[in-house]
Amino acid sequence: MLSKRKLLYLCFLAGSLLSPSAFAQNTTEESPPLLKLSPEICITSADKKSCDIEVTLEWGELTNKTICIISDYKDLKKWCSTSPDIHALTVNISADRDIQFVMIDKDTHETIAGVKLKVTPASPPQVRRRYRNPWSLF
Repeated sequence: MLSKRKLLYLCFLAGSLLSPSAFAQNTTEESPPLLKLSPEICITSADKKSCDIEVTLEWGELTNKTICIISDYKDLKKWCSTSPDIHALTVNISADRDIQFVMIDKDTHETIAGVKLKVTPASPPQVRRRYRNPWSLF
């Protein structure tokens, strides 16, 4: 006969193996991002308020899907790939605010992924402040 302790242990083990959370841990692994932006941040200079940079959008193989890239950038309204073998797009950008890129399926117009280019202004140089009065002896 099994003791109560062993029986309780077996019930706990069976319950933890059959619980939905055990299945969720195995199925929700970190998947790589579908759309990558390189570089992700652009820093403006102190005298110039806009950011001039070349960015590259890359996406993985999407099981024979042709995709389109739409954006809120004024010079890139909508770009669509001509074949499923294309996996990157390079764009020259001159912007003074953040830009959002969205990848959609060309046939179904379903949103697949999105990334954002962050435009950050350069901080002004720090001015050192004197912490003592000029007449102080220390």
